[in-house]
Amino acid sequence: MPMKKIWNKERAPEWGMLALVFLLVLAWSLTAPKGGGPDEPMRYDVAKYLYEHPGKLPHGEEESIRNATWGISYAFYPILSYMISAVFMWIAGIFSTSEMVLLHAARLADVMFITIAAWFVIQAGKKLFGREKGLFFSSLVIFMPGFLYMGTYVNTDSLALMAAAVILYAWVCYLEEGWSWKNCVLLAVGMGICFLSYYNAYGWILWSFFFFCLTVLLCMEKPVGERWKFLFSRGLVIAGITILLAGWWFVRNYVIYDGDILGRNASTLCAELYAKDAYKPSVHVTPAKLGWSLKDFFLYQDPGWPHNWLVMVVVSFIGLFGKFDIYMPETASKIYILFVAVGILSVLLMIREFYWHRRSVTVQKTSVNGEKVKIKTVRCSREWSKKGFFNLMMLASLVTPVILFIVYAYFNDNQAQGRYIMSAVYPVMYFVACGYGKLLERFVKNEKIRIWFYRISSGLWILGAVLVYLRVIIPAYAA
Repeated sequence: MPMKKIWNKERAPEWGMLALVFLLVLAWSLTAPKGGGPDEPMRYDVAKYLYEHPGKLPHGEEESIRNATWGISYAFYPILSYMISAVFMWIAGIFSTSEMVLLHAARLADVMFITIAAWFVIQAGKKLFGREKGLFFSSLVIFMPGFLYMGTYVNTDSLALMAAAVILYAWVCYLEEGWSWKNCVLLAVGMGICFLSYYNAYGWILWSFFFFCLTVLLCMEKPVGERWKFLFSRGLVIAGITILLAGWWFVRNYVIYDGDILGRNASTLCAELYAKDAYKPSVHVTPAKLGWSLKDFFLYQDPGWPHNWLVMVVVSFIGLFGKFDIYMPETASKIYILFVAVGILSVLLMIREFYWHRRSVTVQKTSVNGEKVKIKTVRCSREWSKKGFFNLMMLASLVTPVILFIVYAYFNDNQAQGRYIMSAVYPVMYFVACGYGKLLERFVKNEKIRIWFYRISSGLWILGAVLVYLRVIIPAYAA
């Protein structure tokens, strides 16, 4: 790619945003002490094991990394993120084997995952919305404090966000270019990485399958026979690349965990065997075991929480840090939530854009008893709308992690942590951007005013992220 195409004045804001994301997340990761995120010591133990045992993958029951309280290790779950952390640790270890140096090196993988995710989000936003509105969408995602936080400690959420961003970009490229070989390979790479990241992000894989099949079979302008041929030929390539990238992990699990490809049952059995008595799955108290209704569950407020379960999830999704004990000022959280809520509610103005058939509206004026009356005629053509399918898949990608999280929290572990639904940040902010776009189109006719709304809102969103680091994170760890 020519250098002029990579760097020019028009792309300066994109590169500036990307650089700021990297520097902000890097500084945050260097500021946070050991255990700067939920279960980071347990996660870091896996990365350290890989660093100390090159070429060897740990069994989930490995005693050296098994947590004494919970009786399990994070080696039961996909470990690609920790493998990449171990590479950074190995490089850093050439210069120093200090524990903090190795920890910060391990975190550097997560810094890079979030930075790469930010790049794909920026490119997707530009293709979806154009320059000004695209940067607005990108700012909403990559400068949301909760999103940045995922890159500041050792975890797998950051890799899931990167994988979902690649998948999103592939979807968006399809809208513009169709299912070219480049877009098919891009989709497969995103799905392969997603398989090796975090289970709650698997909805992106599921809906990628439906999006690809539906758009090929219904939206391609080719004879039916050629559509099916295209579906199987390119679909098999996508599946092949995905399996090549991720299949080894599930085959390994099948072999070492007696057919348990996800390792979930093996993890439960391990916890039952080694966890402290109060933390064994058979005695661990859950909302389901207590017989709570969903209403009771959502409105439950733990003695250590300032809000009920549902509000805690929303607050922590926007931004709750450390071991989920470092809060933004309540007013700041309310402003963030209000801004997002207005955008989401405004999506009602674009409800027709969810239809999978192309629709056209004809407005006719006629006279009835001497009075002029407007008559709207809505026509549905036989053509399928790929943008309608895109919107439906984005909605599904929003709802899926939320449902998975509610089921998990209700039946397994009552945690009110928004990070479990962080893969929904892309569709959430997509609909927020769409909502504000429709709101402005309806009530603000001046194009320049609409552009300045996007610019000012983006600037304030970016400023908010910087202030969270300077006014919340630094003082919390300096105290």
